[in-house]
Amino acid sequence: MKTKFKLIISVLAILILFTISCTKTKIAEKAEWKGKIEYENDVKVVKNPAEPVYGEILFDLEEDLSIGREDDDNYMFYRPRKIDTDDQGNIYILESGNHRIQKFDLNGQYLQTIGQKGQGPGEFERPYSFFLDKNKNIYVNEGRKIQIFNNEGEFLRSIPVSYYTTNFSVTLDENIFAVASITKEEARNQAVIKMDQKGKIIKNIAEFPFINPASRKDKEGRISVFFVNHSYNPDLYFSQSANDKLIYAYSSEYSLFQINLEGNIELIIKKEEPYHSISQKEKNKIYEGFSELEERWPKGVVKEAVQFPPHRPFFSRIITDDRGRIYVRRIEPVHEEDETVEFDIFSKDGYYLYKTNLPFTPEIIKNGYFYDLNTSEETGEVKIKRFKIKNWEQIELPDSFQ
Repeated sequence: MKTKFKLIISVLAILILFTISCTKTKIAEKAEWKGKIEYENDVKVVKNPAEPVYGEILFDLEEDLSIGREDDDNYMFYRPRKIDTDDQGNIYILESGNHRIQKFDLNGQYLQTIGQKGQGPGEFERPYSFFLDKNKNIYVNEGRKIQIFNNEGEFLRSIPVSYYTTNFSVTLDENIFAVASITKEEARNQAVIKMDQKGKIIKNIAEFPFINPASRKDKEGRISVFFVNHSYNPDLYFSQSANDKLIYAYSSEYSLFQINLEGNIELIIKKEEPYHSISQKEKNKIYEGFSELEERWPKGVVKEAVQFPPHRPFFSRIITDDRGRIYVRRIEPVHEEDETVEFDIFSKDGYYLYKTNLPFTPEIIKNGYFYDLNTSEETGEVKIKRFKIKNWEQIELPDSFQ
């Protein structure tokens, strides 16, 4: 009887697994992408519909690591700007407030500090971002200067940069792609540029308008500049994808541009999305955020400095995971308070796969993990948290529908 009972259970288990497998296969077979493929100047354009192929997905997250405590300076973070991990799972955290990069192992144990406050070689004044290249070198960007360290944290050399740069990446051929602020006459623009290892600009890939500040001249003829940035200002976003591809996008249009190592556009990803006009209620909400400036700045300057585009931007961040998928963080109306963040997820070939809501914006997505910069609203304490995506393998889907 026991043997017969075990046999029945085994058969049932096999049938259940077979049913699940068949169901998944049928779902995959029924999945239909309803967009269009076109070509503009020999560049492939993927035009996605408003709804994703697979609808909404819920990521099953489990926190498995938290770094940060107040009883040890090596674990106290001040104004962290970026997180990244290397091939061994070591975690790097750049802190602009502490002028350093902290390195931890995959279990969260402190390993070393790279850099310190200062103006000399290997020292930082205003570190903004960093990048880990394929040779395990660490590139640290300070706007007008990029410093390079080896994997042991030893300073190698410095690269002067002509324009102020923010986000950047280093490709396999050791060229540097970056977002740069370019001033032409009285206008400020943002550009995606390609530089060599000496900081020489090889190519200006794309250029977009940036906010122009308000200005006032005093009695002595001195000019004061007043600059205000808010969540509805269009911005330029940039991320390195898999296979040494790079993605950039300007948030006033729902178009993502993939470029190759030469800096040439080889894929354009678009999504059907209506323009959303900015209501007076939204404008008032943004003005409220700068009420303190009304008391300190000359009369009327705040209203002039707080500029609004013709419509609300579509997104406020682009993240790519280690398999090339693209996560676009959508912008919600400023007067609507929501505890979650909405993302559109595209395949590496540009197909709109999913939409999802997350409890935070991941800094990086690697090897089935989200990494988060978490700041306590009560104490201000900063922790670096890692979340395992428990259903990561279940969401492996085709990158192409052709």
